[in-house]
Amino acid sequence: MLRRNWVGGIVALAALWLLGERPCAAEDAKPVIDVEVVAPGSSVAAVRKKALADLPLDKVTADLRPKVDDITKNVSLFRHMPTLRFVSEPEVYNFFLAHPDVAVSLWRVMDISTFEMWQTGPTSYEADSHDGSSGTIEVLHSSAERQLVMCEGSFKSPLLPKPIKARTLLHLQPTFQKNADGQTTVTHSLDMFVSFPSQPVDITAKLISPVSHAMADRNFREVSLWVAMMNVGMVQQPGWIEQLAGKMDGVLEIRRGQLLKLAMQTNIAARKRELQRQAGTRELSIDEVMTVLRKAAQEGAVPASGEQIKGESRVEPASGQRMP
Repeated sequence: MLRRNWVGGIVALAALWLLGERPCAAEDAKPVIDVEVVAPGSSVAAVRKKALADLPLDKVTADLRPKVDDITKNVSLFRHMPTLRFVSEPEVYNFFLAHPDVAVSLWRVMDISTFEMWQTGPTSYEADSHDGSSGTIEVLHSSAERQLVMCEGSFKSPLLPKPIKARTLLHLQPTFQKNADGQTTVTHSLDMFVSFPSQPVDITAKLISPVSHAMADRNFREVSLWVAMMNVGMVQQPGWIEQLAGKMDGVLEIRRGQLLKLAMQTNIAARKRELQRQAGTRELSIDEVMTVLRKAAQEGAVPASGEQIKGESRVEPASGQRMP
């Protein structure tokens, strides 16, 4: 499944937040699920200069700012990923953005990858790709308009005299637009800055950057396809989501209930949209809405156990320890 050279491996590890291992299963869902390329990717100097200027560095805490500055001043690889557009409810998109370990766990359940990620604090994660790449991820800033993430990783191989280290800065910028049919379209772009402290590695990385850029672009597109697929699953097959949630591991127990609740709410919202489409401009009655809820419950959109959907989304501090 993975098509990586050693630099591709370290870049993929460094970009775990959204790039990770390629979830190819979404390809099989076409033509219902698709991702539109709004603008191609780029690595030219002018785009890189603008991307650096757009970084929300004022939101980075003082203790992490030196590491961030070291990356931006010593960029070995830069890529502005293609701007992509696809259908996903904001709640679905933001859930997986806020809980990337849940997405990674679902990839394992779906036999998409063996990648592992576990949460170690409110905004921190550790990861292991089981191919020699491992590292840490820290969310530096998160808002409705942007997400800034720093990754530190290393790649080990028997063929290398010592591990290859890298730091990466990822800047994700999503926007949401409501469509005429009531669904929401997500348009997002991602800037990636990779810094290798070793000069020989830095030189080699730049020499093979066209290959690394192509891989990163494809990874970004296929992760987007996966999110679009999960959105369709919640709209049309919440029971399938419930089955997946039951098999997840490596995440906080509360995440199962949150995922089920999200699937339930997304499915009911889709049913209400369809009912409203049929009703036209007429306002829906309480009886009509209740009929939607009863039908959803009968068809299994609502989990049978009330305990399954309880729980707040806030993550409590973990004192730097791996969360179960």
